[in-house]
Amino acid sequence: MDKQGVTATQKGVCAACHKPIVGQVVTALGKTWHPEHFTCAHCRQELGSKSFYEREGQPYCEDDYHKLYSPRCAYCNGPILDKCVTALELNWHPEHFFCAHCGKQFGQDGFHEKDSKPYCRTDYLALFAPKCGGCAKPITDNYITALNAQWHAECFVCRDCKKSFGGTSFYTVEGKPVCSKCLGINEDEDDDEEDEDEEEED
Repeated sequence: MDKQGVTATQKGVCAACHKPIVGQVVTALGKTWHPEHFTCAHCRQELGSKSFYEREGQPYCEDDYHKLYSPRCAYCNGPILDKCVTALELNWHPEHFFCAHCGKQFGQDGFHEKDSKPYCRTDYLALFAPKCGGCAKPITDNYITALNAQWHAECFVCRDCKKSFGGTSFYTVEGKPVCSKCLGINEDEDDDEEDEDEEEED
């Protein structure tokens, strides 16, 4: 240009081609660039005045940066650009972190985990908690173990009269507990008979 009588001031050396910059210049990442040489390190698209992301000193367009470096959602595998839920050693879009059974998002109760999947409390208990031998509903608190089953304390009652055994013995009929009264057995008579048998042996 000097030969043509035009004086141009050098504005630095391009970080990409290492040639002097005369005219428009892009200053970014502590370096100067010809505008056409300031490109995405991945797709080589000219960045110009667009916003860009930096990684290890290299510029990236927004799309490529997120495709390459943003955490991925465990549900949709898409890049997470904003809020992120981290649970079960994975990252999730908040709207994609929901119960694996019913699909509802988790509220204040949080979630329960089974086989690396999140479940709401209701579904977790319905699917995985032991079921009561009386009402078949999930057992979530104290229980009684009898007749090869677990029972809510209030469900372990006589099959017929529905009264609690109150520490007395019970009988099994068709796999269910039945009290002696409903079977017509007087436990006091049994005790008297045992006492009489013992006296006769003496």
